[in-house]
Amino acid sequence: MRVRLVLPLAAIAIAACGGSDSTGPKPPAHTADVSITNSGFTPETLNVQTNTLVTWTVTDGGDSHVLRFTGTVPSGSNPNSNTLTLGQTASTSFLQAGTYDYVDTLHTEHTGAIIVQ
Repeated sequence: MRVRLVLPLAAIAIAACGGSDSTGPKPPAHTADVSITNSGFTPETLNVQTNTLVTWTVTDGGDSHVLRFTGTVPSGSNPNSNTLTLGQTASTSFLQAGTYDYVDTLHTEHTGAIIVQ
């Protein structure tokens, strides 16, 4: 009788521990936003902490925009965007300290920087 009681309790204890994967990506601790307009990026320079997800959103006009990092590329996924139009977004995570410069390749006078501390 005692053996039959212990086995179900062991199964419950193992199930309660869950199957968490400690090697998987961690969600960003912080978020920040940059607007893309016909006159440039707002803010043009953004200071963030490590493990921040930055999202760029086209908030103005009918022009298309493409983001490209011009120096150091952030370690998060998808650092460069496809063509973005009004209402569309692009995001990337900044996992390491540094300065990350970028440009709108369709409007090269529009530049920006993310400073990660």
